[in-house]
Amino acid sequence: MPRRPQIRVLLVDDHGLVRIGIREQLISCPDFSVVGEAASVEQAVELARCLTPTIVLLDLILPDGSGIQACRRILADAPNMRVLIMTICDDSAAVHAAIAAGAHGYVLKDVGPDMLLEAVRTVAIGASFFHPLSMFAALSASSAASDPEALYGLGKLSRQEQRILPLLGEGRTNKEIGFVLALSENTVKNYLSNMFRKLKITRRTQAVTLYLRQQQRRKLSNVPLSG
Repeated sequence: MPRRPQIRVLLVDDHGLVRIGIREQLISCPDFSVVGEAASVEQAVELARCLTPTIVLLDLILPDGSGIQACRRILADAPNMRVLIMTICDDSAAVHAAIAAGAHGYVLKDVGPDMLLEAVRTVAIGASFFHPLSMFAALSASSAASDPEALYGLGKLSRQEQRILPLLGEGRTNKEIGFVLALSENTVKNYLSNMFRKLKITRRTQAVTLYLRQQQRRKLSNVPLSG
């Protein structure tokens, strides 16, 4: 049976001891390979460009800037690269900024090893992962996501619009969405305008938040009752 390719991780944190601890957790699993480490925005952008990792595990606070800035620059160079924000900060504004920058996940540093590995694997294979506390922060900060009418409006989306929504959740640009769905960039813009009108929202981050809340509800509905 052919062996699956390793998940190549670029680890970005300005604290050496933190990098050591996370590196040890990752390399203890055969499906991970830490291909590089960085301690600043500039190092992260340069190493991401040179090493082409599968995923960048990115701290939010760096000495020469923020992980948000690094995320934007990394994805501008390599739109298909995956980025997972790893931080101690569960502030709702930080979560929204990460989503707006294109990050595919957000995990807090106090998680156990199992959740960290799950987060990295989930984001690396193309899905999104948000720590429950960061998810709550994002949802509670968005009036659109707290509005049942907006959430129920997801059911009014056309089949094509429902195909676009998860791609928004992955942080893809209009051009990338068009490439995946074989649509022109202008057609994608038109679909988004219609979606925003149906959902009574005005920003991409609101659409992403609604999508994440929908996914969270589906997960909760699949949890078996105890007793």
